[in-house]
Amino acid sequence: MQINLFESIKIFIEIVESGSLTQAAENLQIHRPAVTKALQQLEQHSGIRLMQRTTRRINLTPEGEEFYRRSKPLLAQADELLESFGGDRVLHGQLRVDMPIAFAALLVVPNLPDFYREHPAIDIILSSSDRRRDMLRDGLDCVLRVGELEDGDYIARKMGNINMTTCASPTYLAQHGIPKTLEALREHQAVNWINSRSRQIMPWKFETPSGTAELTLSGKLVLDNSEAYVAAGLAGLGVLQGMTIFLQPYLESGQLIEVLPDFPVPPRALSLLYPHRHLSRKVRVFAEWVEGLL
Repeated sequence: MQINLFESIKIFIEIVESGSLTQAAENLQIHRPAVTKALQQLEQHSGIRLMQRTTRRINLTPEGEEFYRRSKPLLAQADELLESFGGDRVLHGQLRVDMPIAFAALLVVPNLPDFYREHPAIDIILSSSDRRRDMLRDGLDCVLRVGELEDGDYIARKMGNINMTTCASPTYLAQHGIPKTLEALREHQAVNWINSRSRQIMPWKFETPSGTAELTLSGKLVLDNSEAYVAAGLAGLGVLQGMTIFLQPYLESGQLIEVLPDFPVPPRALSLLYPHRHLSRKVRVFAEWVEGLL
């Protein structure tokens, strides 16, 4: 039996990423029986069971997980091959992106109308999370990440630098005093940030005349969500060190006050991660647009 492997693999990937056959059919704008048939034919052609299906949910088999991880980049490369001969053809389809909460809320989402004016046929599925995610397992085309990158199966493209600020609320500073030196800062309470993958508290960094200093500060509260992090600072729970773009409105209103301006925080790199070496045109135009915002 002859089947269109390219289309069947595309349907399979959509089932995995949407979580159901019905949703995959809706996203691809085809009938549900066509989705079921494509999956059955792909399993018959490959000779392996890709999914365990019940009335309520579907689960990938171990073979299906491996098939998905290996077929996702191959399909993207095929799309890129076709797009490379498309000239000025309008880009269309879905783009699945993940980025930090603050970056999405304050920079990307407010400016998306400009992106859609240039690329009206691209649909963006944007998840915002301060936790590290597996691009292939979660079906992401690209991920924006701030800071040092961990080892992983991805390609990284540096987009720019994000400025950082150390600050605290007026209430906290009135009660505990304003630190003037790094040694004085050690006596203060910090609102600390934890790396969601390594479960390690992130050290604080400062530029000094003798180089970069790294401190681990005591604190009663450790968080991994940027919105809760700023809320803790506004509540007077300690000193913060975070992205200036996220803290700027509170600094301008006086709800937070910068401390230790003579010891600036080294800027943190903003990187675009994608899961295979061939950068698709959709990811490329999105990356160039984000670079323009910066």
